Amino acid sequence: MTWPLAAHLGTAVAWPGDPLINTWILDWDWWATFHRPLSLFDANVFYPAKLSLAYSENLYGIAVVLFPLRALGVPPLTAYNVAMLLGYAFSGFGAYLLGWYTTRGWWAGVAAGIFYAFVPFRITHASHVQHVWAGWLPILVVALLHYAAQPSWRRAAVFGAAFLMNGLSNIHWLLFGSVAIVVTFLIVRPRIVPLAACTLAAGLLLAPFLIPYATVAREYNMRRTWQETKSFSAAPRDWFVAAETMRWYGALKDPNVDAERWLFPGALAILFSAVGLTSKNRAIALAWIFIGVAGSLGTHLFFHRFLFAHVPGFQAIRVPARWANIAYAGMAMLIAHGVKRFAPLAAAVLAVELCAAPILWYLALPQAPPVYAAVRNARAILELPIGTSFDYASMFYATAHHRPIVNGSSGFTPPETLRIESLVNSDALVPELRRIGVDTIIVHGNGADAPMRAWLSRELGRGRLGFVARFDDRLVGDWLFSTAGPGKRTPELESFLAGRPTYHTGTFGFLDLPLPNQTVEQKLYVSGFALSPYGIRSVTLCFQDGRVRVPAFLFDDPALRRAYPWYGATAKPRFVREIERRPRGVAARTDLQVEIVDGRGETLLLEDRFFLWPDRR
Repeated sequence: MTWPLAAHLGTAVAWPGDPLINTWILDWDWWATFHRPLSLFDANVFYPAKLSLAYSENLYGIAVVLFPLRALGVPPLTAYNVAMLLGYAFSGFGAYLLGWYTTRGWWAGVAAGIFYAFVPFRITHASHVQHVWAGWLPILVVALLHYAAQPSWRRAAVFGAAFLMNGLSNIHWLLFGSVAIVVTFLIVRPRIVPLAACTLAAGLLLAPFLIPYATVAREYNMRRTWQETKSFSAAPRDWFVAAETMRWYGALKDPNVDAERWLFPGALAILFSAVGLTSKNRAIALAWIFIGVAGSLGTHLFFHRFLFAHVPGFQAIRVPARWANIAYAGMAMLIAHGVKRFAPLAAAVLAVELCAAPILWYLALPQAPPVYAAVRNARAILELPIGTSFDYASMFYATAHHRPIVNGSSGFTPPETLRIESLVNSDALVPELRRIGVDTIIVHGNGADAPMRAWLSRELGRGRLGFVARFDDRLVGDWLFSTAGPGKRTPELESFLAGRPTYHTGTFGFLDLPLPNQTVEQKLYVSGFALSPYGIRSVTLCFQDGRVRVPAFLFDDPALRRAYPWYGATAKPRFVREIERRPRGVAARTDLQVEIVDGRGETLLLEDRFFLWPDRR
C-alpha cells in the first residue's frame, strides 16, 4: 500500500521538508534521552532560543519505539521510515481492534483497519509521521469500552497507558481525542474513580512534555492567528474533494483546494458506514463522526471557534481540518458493523479502492556532507544561507553532530532567529554571533549569492572572520569559517569569493534540465554535466524512484572543460538525453535522479528532482 517505500528505507521521504524535520526530532529524542534527559526540550536548533523542541511536535511516543533500532546502529532516516511503516500498520491494528471488539468479527476488524490505515488523509499526510501514527485513538475507545464492561483498576490502567501514549505521539490527537473520549465517557457512563485516577496519573506523566509548550506560548506568544486558522478550516464541500493519490475519483479532485482539506474518505467507506448505522454501538461512532466533521470546519463553526478562544492548547492548532481523523475513527467502527456479513469481500474492495501504490517518494541523500564531520566540537554553528530551504537540510544533517545551530525550520520562528536573519550580510552580524557564542559559520556555496560573497570578503579583510577549510559538496562546495578572527586567504578562497569555479577532490555533477517542478511540454530534454579527477564511466537517468533507468549520452564540451580545467581524465563531461515519449512505468508526476559512475567504479547520486511529464500523445 505504500510501495516503494520499503525498497528505499534509507533514502525515501514524501518531500524534502517536514520529513527531514521529523527525522531530526526522532533522532534528537533518542540522543537527548541518553545524553541530557533533563534538557530534552532544549534542542540544538534555533540557537540561542529556549525550548526549541516545543516549536514542533515532540514525537516522543514514536521515538521510544525506535530506541532499540537506534541502539543497533540504524541510521536516523532509516529509523524514520521504519516508524512510517509501523505507523500505517499500527493505525490499521488500532482500527482492527476496535472493529473486532465491537463486532467479534475478525474480518470485520480487518476491513475497518484497512480503511483507517489507508484512508486518503493518511496518504496525503505521508510527510507527517505523527498523523500516520494514529492507532492510539481507536485503542482509546476499546480501552474505555473494555473498562466499562467490567470496571477494574487493571483495565483503568490500560486506558491510562493508551491515553499517555496517544499524548506522547501526537499533540493533535491528544487535544482532539480528549474531546472525543470525554463525549464517549458521557455515552458509556462507566465507574468514575479508577478511570479518573489512572487518567490523572497519565496526565501527570504527560505534564513534563506539555509544560514547555505552555512556556513558549507565553514567552514567545506562539499562537496561531485567526486568519491562519481560518485558511486551513475545511468547507463542507471539502469532504467531497478527493486526494490526488485516489485512482477512481478524478471528477472529485480540485487542485485549487489546499491538500490539507482533501477529506473525501472514499465512496465505499461512506456506503459501508451507512450500512453500519444499524449497529447498537452507533451512538459512539456517530459522536466521533460528528465531532470530527464539526471540528474540521474550524472557524466556520462555533465548535472549534469556542475551543480556539477558550481552551488551552487549541490556539496552537494551525489546521483544524485535521479533526477529520476523529471522524475516520468513528467511520471505522461503523464500517466493521456494516460489512460483517461480507467482510472478506469488503476488505478486498477497500484495499483496491484505497491503494495509492506505487507512491512517488523523494529520494534524499542521507550521508552528511564532509563539512559536518569538521564541526563536531564547535560551540555553536550558523549555516548560511539561513531562512531558506537549506534550513531543512541543516536540521537533518545536525543528526551527525548534535551541536547547537542557529538554523531551524518550524511553524514558528523565534525572535532570536529572526534577528540573526535580519543581520545577514551586514556589519553587525559577526559581533552579534560572538556575543551569543557562535564560533563557527558554514557557508553552503550553492546558496551564496554575490552580496554574501562580498560580505565574506569584507569581514575577512577586517580580520573578524577566519577561513578554515573548503569541503566538497554539490557544485560550489561548503566553506568553513571561524568567528575567532584572522585566518589564511588562499587562491581557492579568492576564486570562490569572485564567483569562479573551485577544485573538487572527488566526483561531482549538476543537472541543468529539467528544472524543478517544470512541466514538460513535448519531449523531455535532459542536460547536465559530470566531472571527476578519475574520469566518468557512465551517467544514468533514474525515473520514478529509480524503477525506470535510461542511459545518458556523454559528449565533449570545451567551454565546460575551460571553466573546470582540473579534470583532464574526464574527456566527455556533458551528459544529454532527448526522450520523445514518456517511458512505460513513468507517471505524469515523476522524479529524476542522476546516477554517475566515475572511473574508479564509485557511484554518485545527484539530488532528486520532481517534475511533470504529461502524456501529450
